[in-house]
This record gives sequence, C-alpha cells and structure tokens, in this order.
Amino acid sequence: MNKEQFLRELNGKLKYLPEADRNDAIRFYDEYISEMELSDEEDVTTKLGTPKEVASDIISQCTQRHIDNETEQKTVKGGATTIWLVILGILSLPLSLPLAILALTFIFVFIVLFLVMIVVAFAGAIAIPYALFVHGVAQKLFTLGYGLVSLGGGILMAYVLLAVLKKIFRAMAKKKRVRSIYE
Repeated sequence: MNKEQFLRELNGKLKYLPEADRNDAIRFYDEYISEMELSDEEDVTTKLGTPKEVASDIISQCTQRHIDNETEQKTVKGGATTIWLVILGILSLPLSLPLAILALTFIFVFIVLFLVMIVVAFAGAIAIPYALFVHGVAQKLFTLGYGLVSLGGGILMAYVLLAVLKKIFRAMAKKKRVRSIYE
C-alpha cells in the first residue's frame, strides 16, 4: 500500500472525527511518511501498521485530548462557581442569619413546650396517689382533682403539640414538592 492509498483509507477511517482533528492527523501522517523517504512502491503499512490501527490510535488520542480539555474547563468553571457561592453566602448573611436564629428559636420553644408538657403530666401522675395521704376530704378531692387536671392537661398539650408539628412538617413538605415541580 503506497502513501496515497494509505492516506485515503486513513481519511475514510477518521470520518467521525471533527474536521479540524482529521485534517491535522492526515497532514501529520503525510509529513511523517514524506520524512521516512519511502519509494512510491514501498509498503507504508510495514512501518506504520494498517490504516485501521493508526486510525484507532488517532481517535483515542483525540478523545483523550477532548476529555482533558473538558476537565480543565470544568475545573476552572468550578473554581469560579465556588467563589461566586462564597460571595453570595457572605452577602446573604444579613438575611439568612436572623432566619437561622428564628428557626433555632422555634426549635427551642418546641423543646421547652415538650418538657413542660412532660413535667405537668408527671406532676399530675404524682398528685393522684399523693391525694390518698392528705388529711381531710376537701384536701383529698382538691389534690385528686389537681392531679387529674394536670395529667389531662399534659396529655392534651402533647396532642396539640404533635398536631401543630405535623401540620408544620406537612406544609414544609408540600412547599418543597411544589418548588420541585416548577424547577
């Protein structure tokens, strides 16, 4: 296979490469074969291999070069994105910091309410048996009534607190779902 046949077949094997890459490869191998100083009848494939093998090497090199270029561009772009995110984070602090404090305050309030609910229910549970040891019927009835009211109030507060928390979490999940539909 002479030089012209080799280059023609190589060009056919490289038809899926971008035109610029294909022209560069053909030009390189044309100059390379010319520098080898082969006669027109000498077989080029003995020195270089078949056009299919050469095309495979060229395609893998071009693919690797394009992958490296994309990775480099993504790295530069990723660094710029990170810088912008840091700048936006700093600029959003006057708004996001009070909102974070508000969220932490709500969490703290719900924890305190939960603890108060437990203490009230526990006080009622302790007051009921204590009513047996108090002197006088009126004091026994008062202590028993206080214990039952405290126990019922604690259970009622637990029910109300759980209902409020359930509504809050459902509203948050609903807003999250609606936001994801439109994005």
